[in-house]
Amino acid sequence: MQHDYYGVPLWLLKSYLTDLGGVEVAENVIEGVGWRADVRKAIPRSIGSLTVGGATADFSGDNAALDALFEKLHWKTLRGGG
Repeated sequence: MQHDYYGVPLWLLKSYLTDLGGVEVAENVIEGVGWRADVRKAIPRSIGSLTVGGATADFSGDNAALDALFEKLHWKTLRGGG
Protein backbone atom coordinates (compact mmCIF):
# COMPACT_ATOMS: atom_id res chain seq x y z
CA MET A 1 0.00 0.00 0.00
CA GLN A 2 1.26 3.44 -0.89
CA HIS A 3 1.29 6.43 1.46
CA ASP A 4 2.32 10.00 0.63
CA TYR A 5 3.80 12.21 3.35
CA TYR A 6 3.78 15.80 2.12
CA GLY A 7 5.86 18.20 4.17
CA VAL A 8 8.09 15.30 5.30
CA PRO A 9 11.36 15.13 3.34
CA LEU A 10 12.72 11.74 2.32
CA TRP A 11 15.62 11.85 4.79
CA LEU A 12 13.20 12.55 7.66
CA LEU A 13 10.80 9.73 6.72
CA LYS A 14 13.76 7.35 6.62
CA SER A 15 14.79 8.57 10.06
CA TYR A 16 11.27 8.05 11.42
CA LEU A 17 11.14 4.50 10.06
CA THR A 18 14.52 3.61 11.55
CA ASP A 19 13.45 5.16 14.88
CA LEU A 20 10.49 2.75 14.76
CA GLY A 21 12.74 -0.29 14.48
CA GLY A 22 13.54 -0.40 10.77
CA VAL A 23 16.94 -0.96 9.21
CA GLU A 24 17.97 0.41 5.81
CA VAL A 25 18.86 -2.80 3.95
CA ALA A 26 19.41 -1.11 0.58
CA GLU A 27 19.23 2.45 -0.68
CA ASN A 28 15.73 3.70 0.16
CA VAL A 29 14.56 0.27 1.37
CA ILE A 30 13.81 -0.03 5.08
CA GLU A 31 12.75 -3.25 6.76
CA GLY A 32 11.37 -3.85 10.22
CA VAL A 33 9.96 -6.91 11.94
CA GLY A 34 7.04 -7.94 9.71
CA TRP A 35 7.14 -4.92 7.37
CA ARG A 36 9.07 -3.32 4.53
CA ALA A 37 9.02 0.22 3.11
CA ASP A 38 10.34 1.29 -0.29
CA VAL A 39 10.67 5.08 -0.04
CA ARG A 40 11.27 7.85 -2.58
CA LYS A 41 10.70 11.55 -3.09
CA ALA A 42 7.06 12.37 -3.70
CA ILE A 43 5.95 14.22 -6.79
CA PRO A 44 5.57 17.84 -5.63
CA ARG A 45 2.02 19.16 -5.31
CA SER A 46 1.07 22.71 -6.21
CA ILE A 47 -1.81 24.80 -4.94
CA GLY A 48 -1.65 28.15 -6.63
CA SER A 49 1.89 29.46 -6.16
CA LEU A 50 2.60 27.12 -3.23
CA THR A 51 4.52 23.92 -4.01
CA VAL A 52 4.95 21.23 -1.35
CA GLY A 53 7.32 18.29 -1.57
CA GLY A 54 7.55 15.21 0.55
CA ALA A 55 8.10 11.48 0.50
CA THR A 56 6.19 8.47 -0.77
CA ALA A 57 6.43 5.00 0.77
CA ASP A 58 5.24 1.67 -0.60
CA PHE A 59 4.59 -0.55 2.41
CA SER A 60 4.28 -4.33 2.44
CA GLY A 61 4.19 -6.96 5.14
CA ASP A 62 2.07 -8.50 7.86
CA ASN A 63 -1.16 -6.57 8.47
CA ALA A 64 -0.75 -6.55 12.25
CA ALA A 65 2.85 -5.31 11.97
CA LEU A 66 1.80 -2.61 9.50
CA ASP A 67 -1.09 -1.49 11.72
CA ALA A 68 1.28 -1.11 14.68
CA LEU A 69 3.80 0.76 12.52
CA PHE A 70 1.19 3.15 11.08
CA GLU A 71 -0.18 3.94 14.53
CA LYS A 72 3.27 5.13 15.66
CA LEU A 73 4.28 6.69 12.34
CA HIS A 74 1.09 8.74 12.26
CA TRP A 75 2.18 10.69 15.34
CA LYS A 76 5.62 11.36 13.91
CA THR A 77 4.29 12.67 10.60
CA LEU A 78 1.65 15.06 11.93
CA ARG A 79 2.36 18.54 10.66
CA GLY A 80 1.01 21.68 12.25
CA GLY A 81 0.29 24.77 10.22
CA GLY A 82 -0.14 28.38 11.02
